[in-house]
Amino acid sequence: MKNRLFRIHPIMIPFLLFFYLSGEIAVYAIVFGSLILHELGHLGAAKLVGGKIYSCTILPYGGEIKIEQFSKWEKREQLVVIFGGPFVTLLLLLLSLILHFPQVELLTYTQLVILGLNLLPIYPLDGGRVIYSIFPNFYIELVSFSLWISMLIFYTSLYYFPKGLFVSLIFLFVAIQNYSSWRFRKYKLAFDRMTKNA
Repeated sequence: MKNRLFRIHPIMIPFLLFFYLSGEIAVYAIVFGSLILHELGHLGAAKLVGGKIYSCTILPYGGEIKIEQFSKWEKREQLVVIFGGPFVTLLLLLLSLILHFPQVELLTYTQLVILGLNLLPIYPLDGGRVIYSIFPNFYIELVSFSLWISMLIFYTSLYYFPKGLFVSLIFLFVAIQNYSSWRFRKYKLAFDRMTKNA
């Protein structure tokens, strides 16, 4: 059976259900469409530098792309792929400021949130991936920092419940991902060393 390139992570189900039940179909379409276009930016950049893409999983903050031997690539190529998504989001933001149509304010706001969120220096967001690409020897410190900051943002956002629910869910998910990365950090580092030497 052939694998699908695009997948939707199960964590997206509560987000999509929330938008559907609240009657905010326009919000759903703009948010989901923006996330897909953001990921297409990463995918296009990966194709541009000759990468083989295995899959792209859509998550609340963007997505997770599996690329063949990404850790072996030159830093410049890694950064091109990492900045591909924010570049497309920035283009959408600029278009939303130039064009006038219904829901343009929502499109502008969505691009600002996606861009701002993804450029935070928190792993596995794009900003955190930039730091890891430039400073790969500080992976453990980056994951530890990202775990603590994402938990801090999660707990802070609970104060603003229910308005902060979206932020709470995103950073709870990011914290869980960082906890998993921290637990398996030694295996990842050993695997990276083995693949770089191969």
